[in-house]
Amino acid sequence: MYFELKNIGAINQAKIELGKLTVICGENNRGKTYIAYSLYGLFSRLFSPWFQELADYFNSLPLKEGILTELKEKGVVHVDLREFEQYQEIITTKLGQIYTTKLKEVFSANADEFVAAEFICGIEKRIDYAKQYGRVGKYKNKVVFQASKNKNSPVLTITQSRDDKQNLNFFIQEILLDLLVFNHFPRPFILTAERTGIQQFQTELDKNRSDLITTLTNTRDLALLDEQVSRFALPLKDNIDFARKSSHVIKSNSFLKTEKPELTAYIEEMLGVQYDIIAGQKVVRDKTTDQALPYYMSSTSVRALSDLHLWLKHEANKGDILFIDEPELNLHPGNQIKIARLLVRLINNGIKVFITTHSDYIIKELNNLLMLTDDFPKALMNELGYTNDDILHEEDLRAYIAHNGTVSRVETDELGMIQSGFDDAIVQINETSDKIASAIIHR
Repeated sequence: MYFELKNIGAINQAKIELGKLTVICGENNRGKTYIAYSLYGLFSRLFSPWFQELADYFNSLPLKEGILTELKEKGVVHVDLREFEQYQEIITTKLGQIYTTKLKEVFSANADEFVAAEFICGIEKRIDYAKQYGRVGKYKNKVVFQASKNKNSPVLTITQSRDDKQNLNFFIQEILLDLLVFNHFPRPFILTAERTGIQQFQTELDKNRSDLITTLTNTRDLALLDEQVSRFALPLKDNIDFARKSSHVIKSNSFLKTEKPELTAYIEEMLGVQYDIIAGQKVVRDKTTDQALPYYMSSTSVRALSDLHLWLKHEANKGDILFIDEPELNLHPGNQIKIARLLVRLINNGIKVFITTHSDYIIKELNNLLMLTDDFPKALMNELGYTNDDILHEEDLRAYIAHNGTVSRVETDELGMIQSGFDDAIVQINETSDKIASAIIHR
């Protein structure tokens, strides 16, 4: 799967192919966050009313109408999905065109900023016929239809359970669009670079929200609502919403909680704390002193990673994609290295990861993990504290350097990434240090 961005913020033109781990590094103000926000915005709003036009196009297809007619007459229809593959590229193209018009909402910016913008989607994979597929469509708690596809079969069988043309039409559209296009897109979660501020000022944000509701109740002035809702970029809004619903989030468990509990405890062990919610209030307990502190009194590193901990423990699903803007935020170099290991362990356990970073420590550790291979000496791996879950396979990595309004793909060899994006700065500071030291020694 690839995406092409044109004239979006600091990006003039950039093509990004997603890997299990996608890394974008580079200097400040080179468009890294524009790329992350653009991709997140699409993934997070795929099933929103934004794309009704896409559904309308799909409903106009003769093949779609034929399915509905046969289903009404016979109560069952067998759909050869290969007949719909011809529409996959058209639908994907339309998806990008529609999304381009929504970028102003993603970034909460003036539409004039995106007059020349273009967002292009590309799906190179066809439907995976090897996989089994099953869906049950319900309306008002009653089954409307059932859909199933056997392994290694291109035939989708749809069975009507009750006469409900309007909802059947919607469910058929949803299933076929899912198989053709939407199924290729992972469910996203994002941590923005503003995450520490969200934790610090959540109480104030909630107070403002309460005041807004009171004002709306009294005045019915919906313009106030538009003004408040459009204040933040969409990823930031979603970050705020997740922080607000933490008391609800903890009521469920992620797949990692049962399959890989050590990953859900990773951040707490790294920071030496225990996150908790008591009577609806977030607290952090220091494992050394056993003292419990409210979030606003905890360190910035603890606040920066609190939502990631919650998501990994309670919400993450296999196949999801985790976006992190600056995973190194407020972390000691030693913990930056540990975060790099966590990210690789996540991709090796079914979660895709997309990061933007300025951290040479994260890049160097990813490089170390990239040099590990399945036949790497186990004794040395054990000595260095690595496990098989720490191996970063070359085919799983897509790394880029952002520069001059575009991105360049980072090549790899047996010694890892050939470039890091930080090489020039490191060489320069080392040369400066050598000259200063030499001047001191020889004065």
